[in-house]
Amino acid sequence: MGFIALYLTQQQLTLAMKKLLKIGVFSILLLHGFQGYSQTTSLQLSDAEILNRVTSVYGNDFLTQNPSLIISLGELLNDRITFVQTSPGVDEKFPALSSFPLMNKLNPTLQGADLENFDLETFNPLAYKFEFFYDKVQVMRIDNTNYIMIVDPITQN
Repeated sequence: MGFIALYLTQQQLTLAMKKLLKIGVFSILLLHGFQGYSQTTSLQLSDAEILNRVTSVYGNDFLTQNPSLIISLGELLNDRITFVQTSPGVDEKFPALSSFPLMNKLNPTLQGADLENFDLETFNPLAYKFEFFYDKVQVMRIDNTNYIMIVDPITQN
């Protein structure tokens, strides 16, 4: 990789690494015995939908003091989170969504996803304490569904 890196810019190298990580995650999914049709989806939220999800977790006061957070979280929601629809594998080791605590410090009334009637269109990943700005791929199973959520690592510009 070092020899190749000499001929690539940092941004090209970052994009190449991101593609390799995605390929690796999807390869792991296939190797773990997932059978049948898999569908990949990402959220493509409008500005109003992003604002609604962010304010439900962080509240209006916090956002007024941290306006750049809306941009970062919007990019996270639309560009770095992917959902793969596939049946659970027998030896699957992905953590369940329910194993993550809620991000309810600023909004004590915050509710997590309805895992019995899960709806991807209304799901708010921000409601959970994930390491969203981590430098490694994270994968978790959404309980009682055929969805796996993949959070791509943050890239350096």
